[in-house]
Formats: sequence, C-alpha cells, structure tokens
Amino acid sequence: MVDVLLHAFSTVLVLVAVAGLGYWTSYRNWYDDKARSLIARLVNLAIPFFLFYSVVSKFSNGELLELLKIAYLPFVTIGINFLISLALSRTPLVRESRRGAFIAAFSGATVGFVGVPVITTMFGEVGMPYLLIYFFANVTFIWTVGLYNVQLDGVRRSGGTKPSLISKKSFKMLFSGPLVGFLLGVAVVLFMIAVPRPVYLSVKMIGQLATPLALIFIGITIHRVGFAALKKMPCEVWLVLLSCFVLRPIVMYLCSLPLEMSTLMRQVFIISAALPVSPVIAVLSKHYGADDAFASEAVGLSVVGLFFALPVLLVAVSFVS
Repeated sequence: MVDVLLHAFSTVLVLVAVAGLGYWTSYRNWYDDKARSLIARLVNLAIPFFLFYSVVSKFSNGELLELLKIAYLPFVTIGINFLISLALSRTPLVRESRRGAFIAAFSGATVGFVGVPVITTMFGEVGMPYLLIYFFANVTFIWTVGLYNVQLDGVRRSGGTKPSLISKKSFKMLFSGPLVGFLLGVAVVLFMIAVPRPVYLSVKMIGQLATPLALIFIGITIHRVGFAALKKMPCEVWLVLLSCFVLRPIVMYLCSLPLEMSTLMRQVFIISAALPVSPVIAVLSKHYGADDAFASEAVGLSVVGLFFALPVLLVAVSFVS
C-alpha cells in the first residue's frame, strides 16, 4: 500500500513540477497569444513523430498483431459513453443549444496532448502502444460522431442544412498528423520495413519534445483558466467532468474485466479513458457556430480538474490486475 501511494505521489509530483513551470512562467507573463499558439503548434508537430517512434520501437510484427486483436475495446467503451451522453442530452440537465457540443465533450478526450505526458510519466514508454489503441478510437469518434453533433448545434442555433455523419471533409480531417504518424508506424511494423538509423534517431529526438512541451502548455492553460473557475461551473460542465474522471474509467474497467489482457494494458486503457476533453471540440464548436464558450470551458476546467482527480485515479489503477 505504501509503495502504491509513493508511486502515485511521485508520478503526480513530476507532472505538477513540469506543468507548474508552465503555470509560473505564464504567471510571470512570459507568453502572449502568439507564444501560446507556437507552443501548441510545436506539440502538435512533435506528437506524430512520438507516436511513430512509440510503435516501431516497442513492437515486433507478432506483438502488434496480438495488440490489434483488442483494438475494438475502446470503440465499445466510447460507444457506451456516447449513448449515455445522448440520453443525458435529452434531459433538462443539458440545454438544447449546447446539446451537440455536450455529446462531443462527454466522450472525446485529448489523448495526444495530455495522454502522452501522463502515460509516459506513470508507466514509461512501454505504456504508449496501449494509449495509441485508445487514441485511434478516440480520434475516429471526434471526427465523425463528435463533429456531426457539433455541426447539429450550429444548425439548431443559426439554421442551415442538416450535416452528414460522414463527409469528404470529416474523412480528410480524420487523417490528422497524429493518426498518420500512428498508422505509418503500424505499417512499418506490419510490413517489417527497416527504418534507417539516422531517421530513427531523428524521429525519436523530435518526438521527445512532445511530453515536456505539452505539460508546459497544460500549466499555461491552467493559469489562464484559474482554479476559481471550478466554483461556478454550469451543470453541463459538471456532467462532463463526471464523465471524464468517474464514468469513462469505470466503463472501461467493467468492459475490460471479461477480456484476457495484461495488467499494464488494462491500467493504461483506464487512465486513457479518464483524460480531459479534447481542445479540438472547442475549435470545431467555434467554427460551426455551436456554443464554443461552453466547449472551451469544458476543455479548460477538465484540464484543471485532472490535477485533482489524477492522484485518486493513479492509486485506484494500481490495485487493478
């Protein structure tokens, strides 16, 4: 029990220390909007390299094929969360004007931006391949069901033509940089393509930028949002936080119980399910005329909330077998 608590404490301490640097430098007014945007762009640039390296460095052909056999699990759990959000969105707890953004935020996590530093710090790079499986299901949800529901909000608020669930644009956006990096890594391993050493080392070095820069950006975001914002959250945000830190991990745990998998895989899946709301949902909400103020609040406050929920989550998964 003491070892479990020490491990959880040390993991949170590392995350807080690096994110705290971002918080402190933001407090010291180091960043204007351009600087914050630059850090975010650097993280988005580094993550595809990190995901590619994570796949090619951690798996043989046979190991990857075994992993892909369980790839359906995150799709199932995200689907269950979606159905729950759909039911909640029809109740008085969720205003009709933000129904679509609520559905997207309820299940769409920031797996790359926050998941990479959290999983790397807690489990080491050995946990990354399992995060990638969740990442694939998550990004598919965001750019299909999530995008569709955000667009529906725009139609409800401003009128217009009802969107399609699958469109040429959504299909194009699905293949974002992180997903392409992941899929290229999968292709290299499956077809046993030899990666030249200079390329391998370059990809590794660029990818290593992702974790510290992402944590610094999280610290900047927490400073901008402020802890005081937790005191005046609307009901919909409370429900989203409940989903992030309670519902999603419980659904993942229960769905994984009947399946044969390693303890590490189950633990990584549970933590992956508990990640904050994806910033992409706020961007889409603004672009398509949905309630972007609510979406941005859900993103920011879920990041802030993670640092309160994470110690409990880390202790809880330490007892998962």
